[in-house]
Amino acid sequence: MKTLAILVGGGPAPGINAVIAAATIEARNRGLRVLGCEDGFKWLMLGDLSRVHELDIGALTQIHFEGGSILRTARANPTRSPEALQHVVESLRRLDTSYLLTIGGDDTAFAASQVARAAGGRMAVVHVPKTIDNDLPLPPEIPTFGFTTAVDLGMQLVRNLMKDAATTGKWFFVTVMGRHAGHLAHLPPRRGAKIRARVAAINPRKSPASSMAQK
Repeated sequence: MKTLAILVGGGPAPGINAVIAAATIEARNRGLRVLGCEDGFKWLMLGDLSRVHELDIGALTQIHFEGGSILRTARANPTRSPEALQHVVESLRRLDTSYLLTIGGDDTAFAASQVARAAGGRMAVVHVPKTIDNDLPLPPEIPTFGFTTAVDLGMQLVRNLMKDAATTGKWFFVTVMGRHAGHLAHLPPRRGAKIRARVAAINPRKSPASSMAQK
């Protein structure tokens, strides 16, 4: 029986549990054994297999209603050292892993590619792009999962603040993260209502790039 291992890296985002459930259900229906690796690459880097457990359909059918991640997540990156990368490959080999499914942002995507390379073709690796920043190079009009939910929540918060501003006659300054891409910082105010937004890149080593948008 072939084995699929699933892990989650990076920060939290809406929809992680839905991805875990969908992948597990599809794999189990195709006759695969499915393993969930807790805390991303963290324990695999240490050769500790005690945080790996089998996933079955019955336990996951309702988890898409829950936030967070049943496998938790961590920012441990095996590409920081050759030893850590080899420990991950060896840990997955000990688990008899045929397929690895990683869920995460740019760091996790790069780590997954390096694991695939270090495995030398003995294991197929697939990455699911998860980031509220929408900063992975996907085809046009296809956002990373978690991004649209974060935008909708930001829009609701901006609208609520606008009511407070109109009621009190005061200005409100809203700071939104967006990392290098700025998508998350740009869309909530533009979709919220007729307000003025300034999007600026904060990087002291480069000349600041900013734009003014009014809707």
